[in-house]
Amino acid sequence: MYAYEKKDSYTFSFTSPDELRLYLEQNGYRIPFSYDLSPLAEKKQLRTRAGALTLENSLTVHPMEGFDGTEDGTPSELSRRRYLRFARSGASLIWSEAISVLPEARTSDHQLMITEKNVGDYASMVAQMKEITKAPVIAQLTHSGRFSKNSMTPHPLFATRSLPFESVRPGDRDVPVVTDEYLDTLPEAYARAAILAEKAGFDGVDIKACHGYLLSELLSAHTREGKYGGSFENRIRLLLDIIDAVRAVLRPETILASRLSVSDMIDYPYGFGVTETVPAAPDLAEAKKLIGILMEKDLTLVDMTMGSPYFNPHINRPYNKGGYVPPEHPLRGVERLICASREIQTAFPSLTLIGTGYSYLREFAPYVAAGALRDGDATLIGFGRMAFAYDDFARDMIAGEVHKNKVCIACSKCTEIMRAGGTTGCPIRDQEIYLPIYRQYCMKK
Repeated sequence: MYAYEKKDSYTFSFTSPDELRLYLEQNGYRIPFSYDLSPLAEKKQLRTRAGALTLENSLTVHPMEGFDGTEDGTPSELSRRRYLRFARSGASLIWSEAISVLPEARTSDHQLMITEKNVGDYASMVAQMKEITKAPVIAQLTHSGRFSKNSMTPHPLFATRSLPFESVRPGDRDVPVVTDEYLDTLPEAYARAAILAEKAGFDGVDIKACHGYLLSELLSAHTREGKYGGSFENRIRLLLDIIDAVRAVLRPETILASRLSVSDMIDYPYGFGVTETVPAAPDLAEAKKLIGILMEKDLTLVDMTMGSPYFNPHINRPYNKGGYVPPEHPLRGVERLICASREIQTAFPSLTLIGTGYSYLREFAPYVAAGALRDGDATLIGFGRMAFAYDDFARDMIAGEVHKNKVCIACSKCTEIMRAGGTTGCPIRDQEIYLPIYRQYCMKK
């Protein structure tokens, strides 16, 4: 599955904020740092078509796959437990994991999927969250495309041919590319799901366009023929059609958002947001052009990311230990994500932009997050793996009381469980629930 060979791991050996700051300075990292943590507590305004929402601070929960729904896509008790933990975290905004818009679009039999039959279950879960927190809750709507499967058997729907993926998954070469006619049906499917999400009490809807899933893969469809491939205008066509369809059915006060990959860092012509001349080198020109168009369509919230968890996961979630040794120090990955966020936020000062990649920094993440907020590198800072591990991370970060024995250690065990087909969480910090699951799925003899 991975593009690199599995070897040993990096270590995180910093013992104090001063030690990390000095290392960053001495090695020329363009990573901000601030001992003043007050930016973390700053309230932020999030625009909608009806006005603005006030976010209570500058820390958010990223979308994180749990794969603990029932077979019909309903949140299970484990799902509820996880989202209630997020609600208690102190974060100012909570972004749900992927919620499939169609049965064939799920990455797992246990991926969430909202339907007329189970919308009441979603409403109940969201209501429980809102008894705990004022944080808006975003529903992430998705079509898994290339990574669709059920019962752990792939049933992919390819948006385009991708030599990099097909070189590591040879069986993919025999899968046909999905037709224009099928893609034509998707705006209606997304609109139906958006109506249900709003009915369930979600405060916003995310049209997911990242990490190689269907809409993300279409952004990179340079070699696809027909109206959804080739030119920039064709490659963004379906995403814009879906946004138009969703916006038409949502109330003005509902947030319209996107989790967006600004660069796949996969060689042209198979990646979005890369140069044509230097292999896999990021070029954010098209991403910025797209964001400008999205903002004209009243999309005001972007949670940015880069890379693909299926091909180059060290790009989108810098780690110490994973499926392969990264070809760079993980701090270079953190730096790249911050620099990309900086470039986008500078280009669009009025965009509410969530920065990513901070969980790798463990107990020192607040210092870098505060520096990024101070410097205008992002509007908000998101945490995903950290939210799995540390139940009240945002509250403790804002208070300047982060506990070393509660932070994410970037060990990739949550991802390891997911790849093995289990329900995802942190077996290190949330052992009562997830250590038995890790042993069941990942330590088989």
